[in-house]
Amino acid sequence: MRDTTPGTSDQRNHTRTLVLTQTYSHRTLKLIAICFVLSGTTGLIYEVLWARMLGLVFGATTVAISAVLAAFMGGLALGSALAARFAARIKRPVRAYALIEIAVGLYALAVPLLFRGIDQVYAQVWPHFHPGSYGFAFSRFLLATIVLLIPTALMGATLPVLVAALQRSSGNIAGAIARFYTWNLTGAILGVIAAGFFLLPQFGVRATIWIAAAVNLAIGLFAFLLDSKSVGIQTDVLAEVRHGRMGEINRLLPQAVLTRFWLFCAFTSGFVTITMQVVWSRVLSMIIGSSTYAFSIVLALFLVGLALGAGLISTNKNADGRWLRRAVLVIEILTAFTLFLSLKLTSTTPDFLIGSAFRLGINSWSGLLALQISAAALLILLPATLMEMVLPLVLMWAGGTQLNKSAVNFSQPSARLVGHSYALNTIGAIAGSVITPLS
Repeated sequence: MRDTTPGTSDQRNHTRTLVLTQTYSHRTLKLIAICFVLSGTTGLIYEVLWARMLGLVFGATTVAISAVLAAFMGGLALGSALAARFAARIKRPVRAYALIEIAVGLYALAVPLLFRGIDQVYAQVWPHFHPGSYGFAFSRFLLATIVLLIPTALMGATLPVLVAALQRSSGNIAGAIARFYTWNLTGAILGVIAAGFFLLPQFGVRATIWIAAAVNLAIGLFAFLLDSKSVGIQTDVLAEVRHGRMGEINRLLPQAVLTRFWLFCAFTSGFVTITMQVVWSRVLSMIIGSSTYAFSIVLALFLVGLALGAGLISTNKNADGRWLRRAVLVIEILTAFTLFLSLKLTSTTPDFLIGSAFRLGINSWSGLLALQISAAALLILLPATLMEMVLPLVLMWAGGTQLNKSAVNFSQPSARLVGHSYALNTIGAIAGSVITPLS
């Protein structure tokens, strides 16, 4: 059914179409939030696993960690950008999310075979070209990136797709987006701890992959069932017809300067966050050693700070644009101060560890591990918490741009802006992970 009634120039740029879409209850979205926590858990289990696998290729160095982060973040950025482009057209976003989770689980099972294939390919190519050390590292990194591109792109697509699902419900969409992001980070913390301190030591790489893949498949099947029970409705949707863009949405978005400002904040947040993660990994490797445990400690503490920051921001349910901009200013000033303080404390950390160990009479591995975690927390937790407040602010801004549902229900500018913001955030993270080791 099309409405071809003449109207203004804005109206003539669009056609109206009755489309069968899916609406989701609050109960369904709460259950999907639990799924999103678990998908965050499996995502970080895979990151720790793949870091360990690629460590055999690059060595357990800062360059290896940077390579893993760049490959992982590159896929996330690509998936988020693509999802931002197409999320508005998805009629059943929860079902799309279910299929993504199933695909991630199946592909994860194939990753070890693909890594072995990389070794075989390189063994055949190397005798003919004899690349130098940089050529060797770059070619192995390129092949590893190709392998990880598909699963990480699928992971990156999940947030924009679920934002599309959130917009099929009533309530504070901006706050809900920030909360979903926070819950995903909480799952990521559980994933790092589970992979580094329980699954890998107890079961090994192969069994851990199977466990994580089984969780992804279970998430996908459960989300698929939830979508099947949701209500389908016919909704009057403004279709995009001119250069793939929605003129009405563009008219109602914030001014171009404000949009560029928030997208710049997203990029800068990713750059600074990953830069400091690499720096802290380098510093703490000299203090607590370079191992899977050390990497897991840094990543877990970092994610705890991220989750705390995102959680604090998501509690504000009535933030307007002016409050969001003021919050960014205050947070950035505090972040700079805490980073300076953290670097000053770094030189005293070895003495703190030795002195505390003697005073407390620590003579066990678990006691030493707890002391190392405490020392790392002093350096990481506060600045990481502040740094991660920026992206939730950006997501709240993106969620706040939704249109009045009675006018253009499901056109979903929020899904598109969330996808673009998350993509730019991960691109900034890639830049940080690549530039930092060279500086």
